[in-house]
Amino acid sequence: MTIDIHNKNERMLFILTLGALTMLGPMAIDLYLPALPAIADDMGEPLSKIQFTLSAYTIGFALGQLLYGPLSDRFGRQKVMLPGLVGYIVTNILAAMCTDANQLIVVRVLQAMAGAAVMVTIPAMVRDLFPRQESAKALSSILLVMTVAPLMAPLLGGQILRFFGWESLFIFLAALAFLAMCLALWRVPETLPEDRRLIVPAKKLAATYISILKNRNAMGCILCHGFFFGGMFAFIAGSPFVYIELYGVSPESYGLVFGLNMVAMGIMNMINIRLIGRMPLFNILRTGSMSAAVAAFALLLTAKTGSAGLAGIVLPVVVYVGCIGLTGPNSNALALAHFPRSAGTANAMAGALRFSIGAATTAIVGLLHDGTAMPMAMVMAACGTLSVMSLLLVSNGGAPATELEPQKETLTSKEKISA
Repeated sequence: MTIDIHNKNERMLFILTLGALTMLGPMAIDLYLPALPAIADDMGEPLSKIQFTLSAYTIGFALGQLLYGPLSDRFGRQKVMLPGLVGYIVTNILAAMCTDANQLIVVRVLQAMAGAAVMVTIPAMVRDLFPRQESAKALSSILLVMTVAPLMAPLLGGQILRFFGWESLFIFLAALAFLAMCLALWRVPETLPEDRRLIVPAKKLAATYISILKNRNAMGCILCHGFFFGGMFAFIAGSPFVYIELYGVSPESYGLVFGLNMVAMGIMNMINIRLIGRMPLFNILRTGSMSAAVAAFALLLTAKTGSAGLAGIVLPVVVYVGCIGLTGPNSNALALAHFPRSAGTANAMAGALRFSIGAATTAIVGLLHDGTAMPMAMVMAACGTLSVMSLLLVSNGGAPATELEPQKETLTSKEKISA
């Protein structure tokens, strides 16, 4: 298989395929959000314990990325992604067979570790093919495609739950992953040639990760989006209770309210694509982070006073989540530009930190659960503040000290990738 990234149609189809594969991650989280109260009732478990299945997923995702990132740099992207898809299918079937919270927590960790093999390879594939400016556009386009999943997942999950029960949600995910695997086999070639693969002995892997942690510019960008990501996971963990239990939104309607966030994300992605090339990537990243922080503090105020009702919760959250369109693609592009020969490993570290922060914030929301929206709002405000503060680590607009790929680099050096 050969992909000519100068061919508009081939390039678009490749990006759409990667976007479809990326959907599996958010689908595994968002699809079953409306079912959390039903799962708790069916298993006879407290809702706070079922919420830990979200933390379990984020922990598994973090661990999986640390493992698969270096493997994808060593053996290639396909040899990591395809086995991950098989594992994702199997663990979803196992999740449907769980009878208590402890079983579900363990299976969700394994499910996330399988899904991480898919998610960690996609940004690395983009970095294999495109220079920094173009990779930011490609990642933003992939994120735009991916927004279809969290837009539809809660609404779809509510309807499946209504007619077939919570177990059917995981069977649906298994079927979806099987279709994604068929699509990957058809349209996704190996993007990392043999001569660019990086062999890192196990004993040197820790040193490689430490070198990434010591890069101030890269870590500033990674942590900026990482803390933003943590705030988003605080919302994901807290919103089923806040919307369904506290404000009386039905599980079927929960998906509609949740979908507003994805509409905002899609709009901001389109804006981001237009801004790239007209503004420095770091300036766009900083604008998104600061806007999210302001929205989080507005949420904290309305959650404390309760004067604006449901709208006072929904609107600030929509602004906050929408800002991922400005933070996600640009933070990734800036960070990975520092590691052109180890994009998989660097992306793994970035992903592991994001999902570790996400695991912590979802756990904190569960632990602070007090029957109000305050735990969710407080954690989101704290994450917004830390996101902005992380940018203090960044200098020179986040560019590498030795710019290997100038801003005006074209695609001529990477015309075709064959497998």
